Amino acid sequence: MHGAGHVDTATLRGARVVGILCALLLIAPIFVSLAFPTAFFYPPYHLAYQRMIGAVLLGLGLGLALALRDPVRNAGVYAVIGLAVGSRTAAIVYTLLGEGADPVHWVAQVPLLAVVSVAVIVTYTRLRRPHPVVVRIVAA
Repeated sequence: MHGAGHVDTATLRGARVVGILCALLLIAPIFVSLAFPTAFFYPPYHLAYQRMIGAVLLGLGLGLALALRDPVRNAGVYAVIGLAVGSRTAAIVYTLLGEGADPVHWVAQVPLLAVVSVAVIVTYTRLRRPHPVVVRIVAA
């Protein structure tokens, strides 16, 4: 392992705070989308698709919450969730640029998911100190 060294207490506390906040931010769209579906979904609105994306967001949020017990051993969870959320954000941006979906996504969903993605990936790099090649791949 490239960077499996000692992690100080402040970093562990920070990783837990980031994990809690990001887990809440991942679960929040499930409830906010009930009031503002145009901010999180694309027409035509299908209840089955809403449930599926809600299940994915809930699973990511719960996975992050479960990783809080030992952030150093579960650093990979931070990385995978960061990559998944970042990929989803990129897909949303691509859709917004290409198909011109409702612009409310730019102020609701894109910033929320971008913040979660960056925060979780930065936390992962603080916990593990990954190989520089891995950092370049994640950044790309």
